Amino acid sequence: MTTALRVRKFDRFFDLLDTDGSGFVEAEDWARTAKALIEGFGHPADSPRASALRDTYARIHETVRSAMDTDGDGRVSREEFHVGIRAHVADPALFDRTFRPAVDAEFDTADLDGDGILDETEIRGVWRVWGMSEADATSAMKHMDQDGDGQVTRDEYYAAWREYLMSEDPDAPGSWILGEL
Repeated sequence: MTTALRVRKFDRFFDLLDTDGSGFVEAEDWARTAKALIEGFGHPADSPRASALRDTYARIHETVRSAMDTDGDGRVSREEFHVGIRAHVADPALFDRTFRPAVDAEFDTADLDGDGILDETEIRGVWRVWGMSEADATSAMKHMDQDGDGQVTRDEYYAAWREYLMSEDPDAPGSWILGEL
């Protein structure tokens, strides 16, 4: 059984992925997100980082679609997403295989200086692209930055995403990455 907290988290994640609000996650949604991140961080469209993000997001969409699109219409509805994400959360290795590449590509896009760390400006850039409020971005950074040094490593970033979807604890640091629930 999925808790009310997890339903809210899954819905918020689905809404983040459904960039056009159509009620479905489609290849175009991933492409729009990639474009927004590429442009939001000032990468040329033909740069290696831009290509890597687009290619990774396209592969992730195909993985998600093939695992979750139970009616075969080429897109993932909210209901299909909930069923599919529950299966991924139940199998951490599957979750990691599916979502880690997307999070890593996103991290690389945001890591403008290539130092392997997202500083507060870089992490706020991700949240801005996603349309999060300044208050939610501040809260997310505070909870992800466990040691308070104003930086988030690649592993901390992924751990926060993983915890966001897997944790049943509303006070877990990862539960805050998309703002207050």
